[in-house]
Amino acid sequence: MTKRETARHPAPGPAPRRDGRAVVTAPSRTTTEPDLHRPPSDRPGVAGTAELSVGPHEPVEHLFRRLLGVYLGGAPEFVVREYPAISPATREVVRTFCRRTRQPEIVSEEPDSIRLHDLSFESPVSLDQRVQRMGRLVLSFHREAVEGWGHLPFGDDGYWARRDDEVDREAWYIQRIATLRLAVPDRPSELLGAWTVARSLERIADHAIILGVTGPRLVALPQGQGPMTPLRQFHAQAMEHLEGALAAKDGERANELLDTGTALAVSGEALADRLLPGVGGGVMPPATAAAVARILESIGRTIAYAQDIVQVTLDRSIPVLPREAPRLRGTLAPMTGRERFLSAPAR
Repeated sequence: MTKRETARHPAPGPAPRRDGRAVVTAPSRTTTEPDLHRPPSDRPGVAGTAELSVGPHEPVEHLFRRLLGVYLGGAPEFVVREYPAISPATREVVRTFCRRTRQPEIVSEEPDSIRLHDLSFESPVSLDQRVQRMGRLVLSFHREAVEGWGHLPFGDDGYWARRDDEVDREAWYIQRIATLRLAVPDRPSELLGAWTVARSLERIADHAIILGVTGPRLVALPQGQGPMTPLRQFHAQAMEHLEGALAAKDGERANELLDTGTALAVSGEALADRLLPGVGGGVMPPATAAAVARILESIGRTIAYAQDIVQVTLDRSIPVLPREAPRLRGTLAPMTGRERFLSAPAR
């Protein structure tokens, strides 16, 4: 892991909680302290410091999830505290968090605290463009994973995890932007749609890891007896469906893709029924059958998440008419003096 340079300056702040919960407080800066994170103008209401106190014997996974939670929630500043001192494990979690997100940076380290600022600023790239770029990344990731079925596994056990980190980083950044913009929602459906698509693509990438790790186990099967060819074909159909989901622009195309996804799900069930009964007859070893079942499940989940992406397009295509005030029919009789008095607002 790359060692990051850190700035050294005091990190003032209120006393932390000792129960392990995150506390959001107003940022405290002196008049001479540089404003390392000046939120853009479209981020009103998103300010403050997320303070996380590390509890005794807290698993490192829990701290990472809490850091990620406040990052997705839009906090511009993070402070991690641990008593009596920051442990090496906590320090490593914080650095891993910085590496896997875009891009909080450590700006100060004290014996019992680490302070981070989100130093990234939004680029001119639109949210939809980011989602499309992430979609292309996930498609490439999946296809690379299945192309690897024809040879022995990579020697580097962490290869697929690092590839997945690229997708996670983009997904979390898109979700963070959407959350920040929802503070002043002018087009909330688009923001929620981008959040949903990013989350679905993140999950689809997780299944690419399963395909990349599990697929090479099928190489040992005798030629002509293995399920490699039908699984490749099924995956290619799933990728074509996902590509169509990312490119869909109108409700009619979205409905067609939803029908296609439903048909693919049925095909997957039929393929499982055709391939897996071979276990009992000795055609397919049990370990290979388990790999086939896991691959089929991952492709099926990929199709299901692509259906969620298509649903976003369909929902966006349905116009929502503004609500009109109810119209009163007939002629209203003039109000009496008493009625006017009773209907007058209180002063």
